[in-house]
Amino acid sequence: NIMLIQIKSLNVRNIALALFLCLLIAELTFVGTSIHSEGRPRFIPYGYSRHEFTNDSLVVVMPINENTDTQFYRNQWLGDYLHTVCDFDGPDCSLSCNAKSTYETLDKKTMCFTNILKQEFKHVNFFIKLDDDALVDKEYVRDMIEKYKGYNQPVYISDFILNLDGHNPVLNGSYYGNGKFYMFNRALLDCINTEIKYKGRRNEDAIFGAMVYNGCGPNVLKITEDDSKIWHKQYENKNKKIDLSALTNH
Repeated sequence: NIMLIQIKSLNVRNIALALFLCLLIAELTFVGTSIHSEGRPRFIPYGYSRHEFTNDSLVVVMPINENTDTQFYRNQWLGDYLHTVCDFDGPDCSLSCNAKSTYETLDKKTMCFTNILKQEFKHVNFFIKLDDDALVDKEYVRDMIEKYKGYNQPVYISDFILNLDGHNPVLNGSYYGNGKFYMFNRALLDCINTEIKYKGRRNEDAIFGAMVYNGCGPNVLKITEDDSKIWHKQYENKNKKIDLSALTNH
């Protein structure tokens, strides 16, 4: 009987030791930095971030030209969500607007990519339009998605400008976002009017705002962006200072 008790005790110790080793091995496969949830530490696996977006949560649209360094942006956090808007054929092109555009025809390019998003990205919940000389903080984008996901109301996030265009009633009285960055949800894309008619060449971001104004009406939730989370022309933070603007010879 004594021997049987000793064997059982040994088996219990072996099982306990095996469980401890399994837990230790599992813990070693996680990043050592703990994040507390409900008072208990948990570990984040290597290669995983709690801030990653799902495939249907975000698309980042960036109009580019043949001189844009897309490699720079594809190596940023937004690279996995980046869809470039081009008027030329090439491996860097995601969304094609066929007519050759210039600075003077960017308004037509904006109408073109908005139509593509409206028709072909019905599964996506949030969209960002970003200039090719700008950056936006990933945490900020995640916070905006978390805060406004599930909204049935159109959401438009930017730094807004009132458009007083006396020559074009469809533009006059609308608000549009600063072109470096604006973010919007699927509900806004569902109601936007891409068929507006106007006279003359107009700022491409003003055209986007007018499409929102004429399609979605006054029921748009306009959120003023946090400029401390968006960098235009120049990135500067702590020990880094990076010129984001295009080279003068391009």
